[in-house]
Amino acid sequence: MFQSRALLRLLVASALIVCFRRNSAALDADPKIESARRTIKQIQEKFAPDTHLAIYDVEIEKKGDGFVLTGEVDKPEAALETQRALASAGVSASNEIVVLPASDLGDQTWGISSLSVANGREEPEQKAELGTQVLMGHTVRIWKRNRRWFLVQTGDGYLSWVERGSLVRCDEKAAGDWQNSKLVIVTAMEDQIVESPKASAQPISDIVLGDLMKKLDEKRDWYHVQLPDGRKGFIQKKAAQDFSAWKNSRKAEPQTIERTAKLFLGRPYLWGGNSPKGLDCSGFTKMVFFVNGIDLNRNASHQALQGTSIPLDAELTNLKKGDLLFFGWPGRGDGQSRVSHVAIYLGDKTFIQSSQRVRVSSLDPASSLYDEQYGRSLVSARRILKE
Repeated sequence: MFQSRALLRLLVASALIVCFRRNSAALDADPKIESARRTIKQIQEKFAPDTHLAIYDVEIEKKGDGFVLTGEVDKPEAALETQRALASAGVSASNEIVVLPASDLGDQTWGISSLSVANGREEPEQKAELGTQVLMGHTVRIWKRNRRWFLVQTGDGYLSWVERGSLVRCDEKAAGDWQNSKLVIVTAMEDQIVESPKASAQPISDIVLGDLMKKLDEKRDWYHVQLPDGRKGFIQKKAAQDFSAWKNSRKAEPQTIERTAKLFLGRPYLWGGNSPKGLDCSGFTKMVFFVNGIDLNRNASHQALQGTSIPLDAELTNLKKGDLLFFGWPGRGDGQSRVSHVAIYLGDKTFIQSSQRVRVSSLDPASSLYDEQYGRSLVSARRILKE
């Protein structure tokens, strides 16, 4: 009897799978569906050509005798344009696309990082690839949640998943109030916030270069500060500076870029890292330019669109110290090159990069610093610094 019932369940399950596959195949074969998906792809290329920077995840489904649009976007106009474009193509579909931020977030659709370095991952789980990092005191836009994870977008537009305990949620006004408050910025590579103004005091939090916190008071050689999550403590003045004064003192020049870059020599390479705890190639260039008052985009391919293009020749005669070098594969025909790595030019065919560790390398095959991997794959250069 037991075997008969098990066999019956297996036959029913097999029949359902066959039915599902037939229905899916029929749906895919529907010329309207095929046309609609091509249109959706075109709309995606307009609103979210890079899924690291924008949200457009739309699908069309059969529902009764009609069609329905489902998925998520980060712009209302993306949902409306999709529906209108399909209607113009002869496909009438009801619009059930969710426009983020998600309604269950309420008005708390902003966040402030409360850890020295908050890890942003490509998927909402610890084992997922590290995509970027958010430094303490820096604000993010929150789009939706998945259990204890939030999909956030940093100031440079990069999307990633951050754990709940890594940030303080707030509304837009509170985020603005934080940004406009009296802040101090950490100028030391690493240090600590401690409970009282003495070096032997109990630590409250570690901190790294670029972290921001609210200044409450000053006591001799110490700043009394408050972290985004409300914790209060003290940081030595030699490790921090008034943020407004720091911003006004930035002078992005070739010499300051080189000097800052060399402070990171020997620091380990970390995929997705953009803090002193570890840096990938674009995280390194981003940090170096940030310290000098310039905000770069997150990935090498994004940075390759900033600044001014510099023509390359065999002797690199057009390059200047502080230019960004991009490595990868040249495009075929009239196609664009593919960028996979970025570094900072130092002059005399030398450059500084984060590859295995932060190190100085050369494009000259005769040099002892010659990097064979990247010496053959330079595809473009951009000038970020003003002439």
